[in-house]
Amino acid sequence: MAQVPKAQSALVSLDPKHGAIRALVGGMGFELSKFNRATQAKRQPGSNFKPFLYASALRAGITPSTVINDAPVVLDNLAAAEIWRPENDSGKFYGPTRLREALAFSRNLVSIRVLQRVGVRAFIRYVEALGFDTEGMQANLTLALGTHTFTPLEIATGYAILANEGFKVEPWLIERIENADGEIVYAADPLVACPDCANTDSDAAEEVRMEGHPRHRGT
Repeated sequence: MAQVPKAQSALVSLDPKHGAIRALVGGMGFELSKFNRATQAKRQPGSNFKPFLYASALRAGITPSTVINDAPVVLDNLAAAEIWRPENDSGKFYGPTRLREALAFSRNLVSIRVLQRVGVRAFIRYVEALGFDTEGMQANLTLALGTHTFTPLEIATGYAILANEGFKVEPWLIERIENADGEIVYAADPLVACPDCANTDSDAAEEVRMEGHPRHRGT
């Protein structure tokens, strides 16, 4: 490229079956920056974090058919000493909504009410059990909208649990190391069962794939 772009991005491609990292890109190049955005850059995941909230809801006994109202909510933001009036990305409200539809179409107001039902502290414990770093996580309802920061690698690892039907995997780069005699001195030991991780929301994810995100449908 003739010019280095001001904005850079990162990519993590991870095999959910056993955690093998197939590709990892941390920026334009190591010679330009020693900062690896895939493993070091913590950013707000936004709605990408909602599947973990809905997974915790299913574990708490809320079902995909549970109806929750997508309606305005007004909350005190004690930290900022102001009133918080969250909205959907479309600016619209959709009324009574099934849980699976709320996830598929990323309904913010339903997500906030789901977190109210699950409990903020209980949700933090849940994502910590999944392997997320919860240090510094603010215990408030904004977590429903993905306000805490994580690296792309952390998010990819969390999604691997959902894709792998409840198996918790640790990402790894090196499959094995052999010495000069061809003897294996190190071998990755990938799969680690996680019985506490729910097998969750694949149906809703399929609905997103089949029908598309509402942002792309004009809603």
